[in-house]
Amino acid sequence: MMKRNTKSLSLGGRKSVTPQMISALSKPMKAIGMLTLLAVIGNIVKLHYKVSSNLDSLSKKTNHDNFTLPSSSTEDSSSNAPTTQEGASGTNNKAVNAVIHVGPYKTGSSAIQHYSKVLHLELASDKYEMPWKHLKQNVNPWDNQVEFATCFLPERSGERSIFPCREDLLEAGLSIAQQNNNSLLVSAETFAATETTGVAELKTYLGQAWSNVTIVATYRRYYEWVVSVHRENNKIKRSLAGHKLWQAIQKNETERLYPSIQDTLATIPVRGASAAVVARYKEFFPNVVVMNYHDKRKSLLERFYCDEIPHAPNTCKKAQEMMKNEGEEKRNGSYDAVYEELTYAAHRSGMINVHSKEYCEAVTIAIKAHQEKILKLSSDVFPRACPSGKILDDIWDISLRSEKDFIKHASNGLGYEDEGSLLSNSLNDDFDVYSKTRLCDVDVHTVLQSQVWRDFFVEEV
Repeated sequence: MMKRNTKSLSLGGRKSVTPQMISALSKPMKAIGMLTLLAVIGNIVKLHYKVSSNLDSLSKKTNHDNFTLPSSSTEDSSSNAPTTQEGASGTNNKAVNAVIHVGPYKTGSSAIQHYSKVLHLELASDKYEMPWKHLKQNVNPWDNQVEFATCFLPERSGERSIFPCREDLLEAGLSIAQQNNNSLLVSAETFAATETTGVAELKTYLGQAWSNVTIVATYRRYYEWVVSVHRENNKIKRSLAGHKLWQAIQKNETERLYPSIQDTLATIPVRGASAAVVARYKEFFPNVVVMNYHDKRKSLLERFYCDEIPHAPNTCKKAQEMMKNEGEEKRNGSYDAVYEELTYAAHRSGMINVHSKEYCEAVTIAIKAHQEKILKLSSDVFPRACPSGKILDDIWDISLRSEKDFIKHASNGLGYEDEGSLLSNSLNDDFDVYSKTRLCDVDVHTVLQSQVWRDFFVEEV
């Protein structure tokens, strides 16, 4: 492998929740009736929300003219507070623990969110509550954890327009501590998109009610994360479009059915990857815990509920039982679009005439069966069109730096193992495989020009 240089990670920041909003929430609530703020009007339909309404109404509840956001410091005045559930509730009448799971996206977050609903009774027995449990109407817990997190995104952000900030969730969160003296748990990969200003505002919000804040993130190697995001994006595009293949064949407008991996690389921000997310949160929180996605000695779910959530023995025990009986549930599956791409390319090249939706589906199934059952090969062995050396160098640079940062974090700042032993022998070898397979797109033109597939489309389809 050629020598590669590490690129710096983007850590930009923009304005999000207003100081007036947070200062309004800082007023102690004396009765549960304080939770009766107006909810966002309208049904929540995933991926089709209207822009969130203005939050100025919250600022009228109190008047803190001298309120300012904290500076970007790694020191936290609450860092020496007690971390046990027994006895006192912490300093200054604050509840003890707040656990914020920030993802990022495609690092097992969906499974953690699913089990936070399944285990809510055990969490409650360990004195952990989630804001969505306090809402009066029927809610989707996943959606509403997102709608808590988007309160710390810029008001005009795309995700906030889809999942509007719900201020009643913020008040419900404070009520968990101020009324019930319980700990808080929120999981949303949306927190990974929170920029510097939003992270500062989250610290201010949490500092009002909890003595000990734990930020939990998951480290996944950048090049593997890119591939996972790419496949998930294509899966979502297919789902939203319904029968996308047949629709695309009818239009016959684009060269490819799905975006290429290079298209994905041009649209996903580095700041959404694990290392950049951890770096932003470490600016403001002294206790940032990073789980290793690649460590298979223990399931990610068991590590989260047993190791990272402080003092949750009942939840841990139940999670271990569920993992033993069920295995770690895979909440997101990746859709293999190779065979649809080949159907689309064969039609565009004139090798076949896809004249109906039924025939379209039949051809795709036949291609898959021929590759996997007749040829006894996987889709990974098709010829590949890979990114340029420069693009691969950039991916490697970010991956290498992220790995070093993770190892340094895991060793409590004591440094990382010599690059020649750990990184070159394992990470480098693994990246080499990815650079020739999963980081590449199937070269459909080369496939269709091969004699094996030319014969297939003449004789079998």
